[in-house]
Amino acid sequence: MREVLRGGTLLLDAAMGTSLMARGLSGRAPAWNLTHAADVQAVHAAHVKAGAEIVLTNTFVGASAEEAAAAIRLARQSGARYVGGSLWAGAPDLERQVAQLAAADSIWLEAAISAQQAVAALRTALQVTGLPVVVTCAMPVAPLQELRAAGAAAVGYVCSPWPADARGADVVKPAADGLTASEWAAKVPAARLRGGCCGTDETYLAALRATAR
Repeated sequence: MREVLRGGTLLLDAAMGTSLMARGLSGRAPAWNLTHAADVQAVHAAHVKAGAEIVLTNTFVGASAEEAAAAIRLARQSGARYVGGSLWAGAPDLERQVAQLAAADSIWLEAAISAQQAVAALRTALQVTGLPVVVTCAMPVAPLQELRAAGAAAVGYVCSPWPADARGADVVKPAADGLTASEWAAKVPAARLRGGCCGTDETYLAALRATAR
């Protein structure tokens, strides 16, 4: 997994949270790992069918131990080649959250909103896991080289705003931002690891799969 993240190419998954909201979610998404497991699994499965090679667990906002274990199980059942443990980079109990995702193939610290938050989250994660750690930032310009030097296996951008310049990013996973699947796929910058965030689904992945990296 570490070698793939550092130098390979993968089609990532699309949004989980907004997909579950479309299915009726109104509370914490990780709770659905226990109460609506079939819905969570269906979203993962749709992404894999569209070509996703890695799916991220439904744990972004933080999960209980039971929710985290269920999240990994549901992600594995999708048939994806890899499973990444998803967490917001600003989670207040990040150390515990990372530890709960030890059965994943990698840890994804997502949507950092400042350079300081991104670096601090990475350092915290590396203290408690031997898994490769990916860091993505939700800001126009991210400290990519600093994060790589600090030990990240891959770095890049997620959600909104879209990057001002994605050159040098390993990961690009932008939100739909009101674009159709074809408009969005045509706009997504080139990167080794590409997927979608809020508002995207399997149709966006299929459109992205058909475009050049």
